Amino acid sequence: MQDKIDNLEDLKYYSNMLLCTGLVKKWRELKPDNPEIKKLSKALIEVTLYVIRLQDDLHNHKTAFSDERYAKNKALLELKELTEKNQAYEI
Repeated sequence: MQDKIDNLEDLKYYSNMLLCTGLVKKWRELKPDNPEIKKLSKALIEVTLYVIRLQDDLHNHKTAFSDERYAKNKALLELKELTEKNQAYEI
């Protein structure tokens, strides 16, 4: 469920960023030497790169967490199997 919410938020972000960058591109074409528009354009690029890094970090964290959970569950299953075998030998 959380992945669906994250995907929806990502979609909102991409839609908003597409709107903003489209407007800034249009403004830069109209006034290519405007320093405020140049600053805004640079700021949008930096925000985009920051969000990409955050999304990448979150993806890596989820992958690592999933791998650790898999390894833990595998170890618990092996322990259970060994315990059952040990109990069979004790009888």
